[in-house]
Amino acid sequence: MKHSKHTSGFTLIEMVVVIGIIALLAALTMGISNSVIRNSQVRQANDAMKLLTLAVEEWELERGRPITFEGYIPVDNGNYDIYIVDETLGAPSGTSSVGNDEMQETMEARIEHLIEVLLDSESAKDMLSKISPELFVEDIHGKLCIDPWGNPIGVIFPGRKFADAYPNLNPLGEYPYLDESNDMTVRDEAEDGLGSCVNRRILFVSAGPDLRWGYRYQSNDGVGNPTLIESSKDNIYSYDPFIVEEAR
Repeated sequence: MKHSKHTSGFTLIEMVVVIGIIALLAALTMGISNSVIRNSQVRQANDAMKLLTLAVEEWELERGRPITFEGYIPVDNGNYDIYIVDETLGAPSGTSSVGNDEMQETMEARIEHLIEVLLDSESAKDMLSKISPELFVEDIHGKLCIDPWGNPIGVIFPGRKFADAYPNLNPLGEYPYLDESNDMTVRDEAEDGLGSCVNRRILFVSAGPDLRWGYRYQSNDGVGNPTLIESSKDNIYSYDPFIVEEAR
């Protein structure tokens, strides 16, 4: 009698299907994992900016006045809490955007200056101590707060009141630097490119995971049209800034 032998195993097609399913599952797992990590990092950035905001509020409550900085609130004695001396940002030119390296350097200087001032207040210092140690670091210039991607948390100061900056001009006229957020202030390049402060509150911003600040003109191009230069949609803010709708 003859006995037939049957061998069991995967055919080539079956192997390809199994490998494809494994690859699909791996891709889905990686995608979910990356999304979870990204959401966690965004929460970390938001938490750090909330604590910075609370630290500013504690400082101002303790002093009974807002933080003053050069170009914002004129003071009689000429002494400001923060002097913007380590940056080159000025009034928007309307012709060229601020480079990412320049914005990076400016934001690093601003957060260092601000934290130096906040550390003079015990209540503000207590708020700063709650920031995650991984995000509250020190370099050769001083302490600064960084986001989970290693960029400094940026600081955008509200501009000076239009009446103080241009006392002899009509604020209802067409001036490209005039903030349209109803604050009636004059933007600098940080406000013009990243978003304007609202209610004269300091605005904190993270460049996000792409490490680029993004830049968009909110001033007009001479005929009233906002000009979009470059935008970074993954920027994270301490609150929703004012941005000209066409320049999003």
